[in-house]
Amino acid sequence: MAQKFRALLDLCKRRGFLFQSAEIHGGLRGAYDYGPLGVELKKNISQSWWRRNVYFRDNVVGIDTSIVTPHNVLKASGHVDEFTDALVDCLLTKERFRPDKAPEIEFKQDKGVSSGKIVIRSPDKETAKVWEKQIQTELAPGALITRQAKELLLHVKHLKSSSYGGPAGSIELETISGESLSVPYHGYVEPSTNSPFLTDERPFNLMFKTFLDPIDPIDRVIKTTIDTKTSDLKVVREQVDNILRPSTVYLRPETAQGVFINFNQIMRTMKTKLPFGIAQVGKSFRNEIRLEHAIFRTPEFEQLELEFFTSPWESPAWFDYWRKDRLAWWLEHANNKADFRTRDHEQNEMAHYAKGCMDVEYQYPWGWGEVEGVANRGCFDLTQHMNATGENFEVLEDSPKASSLLKDTTLVNDIPSEPTRFVPTVIESSCGLNRALLAYLCDAFHQVQEPGKEPRTVLKLHPRFAPVKCAVMPLTGSTDFKPYVEKVARSLRRQGLYTVIESQKLRIGKRYYRHDEIGTPFCITIDHQTLQDQTVTIRDRDTTEQHRININDVTSIVNNKIWADEAPEID
Repeated sequence: MAQKFRALLDLCKRRGFLFQSAEIHGGLRGAYDYGPLGVELKKNISQSWWRRNVYFRDNVVGIDTSIVTPHNVLKASGHVDEFTDALVDCLLTKERFRPDKAPEIEFKQDKGVSSGKIVIRSPDKETAKVWEKQIQTELAPGALITRQAKELLLHVKHLKSSSYGGPAGSIELETISGESLSVPYHGYVEPSTNSPFLTDERPFNLMFKTFLDPIDPIDRVIKTTIDTKTSDLKVVREQVDNILRPSTVYLRPETAQGVFINFNQIMRTMKTKLPFGIAQVGKSFRNEIRLEHAIFRTPEFEQLELEFFTSPWESPAWFDYWRKDRLAWWLEHANNKADFRTRDHEQNEMAHYAKGCMDVEYQYPWGWGEVEGVANRGCFDLTQHMNATGENFEVLEDSPKASSLLKDTTLVNDIPSEPTRFVPTVIESSCGLNRALLAYLCDAFHQVQEPGKEPRTVLKLHPRFAPVKCAVMPLTGSTDFKPYVEKVARSLRRQGLYTVIESQKLRIGKRYYRHDEIGTPFCITIDHQTLQDQTVTIRDRDTTEQHRININDVTSIVNNKIWADEAPEID
């Protein structure tokens, strides 16, 4: 699976889906640029999401809020004080990682049985020698270690385990002198090396902080630190933060807060009534501790978010509705539907205010990973901003009842019997566009083995997602074909279908294969018969079948094939 994923990433770079950002300057870790095909694929996924959640509905509107977010907004939402991950450093590798995502300790297996030796994997023999010396002199002085090529084996007498977040355990090691030596064990190890030699956990704020100020605030910081009479670093830090606070802003860590603070504006300008939703597509930023799997986890990412506002008594029913509807969208565009699943969060996984949460997950080459979350956030967000600003987000329901938009009202309960005021409950659907793109690329990536030939790649993207919808190909370079090529390409482009003219001096079969590799669902060939009877050949990417059709029918046939299975209405 890892080899297949590397082949996919090679294809992405070679054919213009994905590039390392600033590669000619050495690159920027975790940052990627989307090439001509990547930007089309991302746009197509985003547009499908928008059509499904906004254009197909009467009760959802869109918004686009500022990326630069004031301190007060994120203070009210809890992000300034609580948007943190635990951070741990490995004393051997210097790698940082999240302990809640780290594996438990691994022992060397001998014929399927644990040997009682912890295996630490180094990248090469020289590093193994350096680590052996560091362990025996600094981290576990005198520890008995067996070095086998790139691996170090720590001899263990006893392991007192610990679960993440619980009391610390310990590892009792054997020493060269025969005595015992105890080192801490917190229930996890550095993921890539299995090293248990770690720092204590410490909080790590995930937000990017910057300053909106015409005057460089660093001068004020310098003056404050010089004038401060104390050597207490905590006091100095508080004074510096107070000086900087008026100009402190953040790159938003999520798009949702921009929606919540505009709730009353939307209600007033769009004359909306509950239940209704506000959709947004936009960039968010998180100073991630561990970046992994290309674009799966990056500091800059794009979100497709919907905040759906409803009454408290209808919220269980709408939560159930959105769980089903969002999974249906993922499955609608998938080749291998079994590679998508839903997973309900355990109580200890959810935020303290959440009433329920479900993830849509995709089985990536490295395992299951979240691509979307659907959560019942209660009225927490609106209440927080009400308390911080004095703005009133309460809604008056004169005649409380179940919404006519709900097909199944069995989950609607505790409907008030008289007019009532309440702060709306929020059902949130939050999808990572970058992860969606990666999931659908993995889902579409097929390597076809034909007898006597090298394997070739077919990217079986759903036609609505395919970056290039049609390739128009003149059989030869004859100028006689040019008017027909231009006519077909122009008619497709006027329908908003990204179409390319493929006139390279290659055999027509090789040109077909080039477009199979980037996921082009249809190829239109102009040949000598076209000159005689105004027909062309249309080739299907997935079946490789070819049919003759009238040149004037190309656009309608292609359109029908692309949009045929799109959900005609929302149930």
